[in-house]
Amino acid sequence: MSATRDELARFIQGEGHRVEIGTDGAEKDLLFRTRGYVFSVIVHDGDPPHLEIATAYEIPPWARERAQNATTLQDVANDVGDVHFTLAPNGKNFIVTLDCGTQPVATFQRDFWTNVTRVREAGVSALERILDRSESRAAADKFIKSLTRGQ
Repeated sequence: MSATRDELARFIQGEGHRVEIGTDGAEKDLLFRTRGYVFSVIVHDGDPPHLEIATAYEIPPWARERAQNATTLQDVANDVGDVHFTLAPNGKNFIVTLDCGTQPVATFQRDFWTNVTRVREAGVSALERILDRSESRAAADKFIKSLTRGQ
């Protein structure tokens, strides 16, 4: 593991969280759990390193309409402005990523919890909008079906 990953792992552990090393292709992520979510810190080596924070959200089966959810995620990304959403090819979940850019580790650590909160809030907002749109659509479909049956 790189010196940057070691330093960040010690920092997160010092904050009271167990850190695991995950692998994603050629990159090694630092995984930790907080507030019910597993977050990853992605470290792209360099001096200073390029850093990202990400987490995933599961979409309930009844709300998995890929085209609508892709549009919703894009809308939230436009509103939030500094996060990126990636919808899984199977439509079951999406990933929220905050690109923290190339910065010294000390700066990343200083802003760490603020950035974790930004990722979490963006993901929660996106999931709420997906659920709201799905519920609204289901209610509209039910209403239309009742009209066509004359009820």
